Amino acid sequence: MAGSSMDLVRDLSDKLVLDRNGREIGRVDRVLLDMRAAPPRVVAFQVGPAVLASRVSPLFGRWVAGLERALGIHRGRPMRIRVAEIIDWSPHVRVDRLFAATPAGVVEDHLRRWLPR
Repeated sequence: MAGSSMDLVRDLSDKLVLDRNGREIGRVDRVLLDMRAAPPRVVAFQVGPAVLASRVSPLFGRWVAGLERALGIHRGRPMRIRVAEIIDWSPHVRVDRLFAATPAGVVEDHLRRWLPR
């Protein structure tokens, strides 16, 4: 059973995440496990640039998190999505959220204000 849990983590990492309407939110950057359960079970996953950067290096992850704070786009980051919010796993992870209510939607909204049309 432990092998299948590890396969799930491997198979879920970097998978495309879509909102309930099919709009891209990001990719699974970290899988969160409940290690107290026997066997360990997936409870949530995280999406966000700082999490992805921390997979390269913890220092790089902290730097990206600091940049997000400096730009004012850090609220709700990294986005944590509980397993209960997953609508479908295949071929992409579709979740019961709307893009506009996610950190990706907040960034898009900021970009619209920062950049001239």
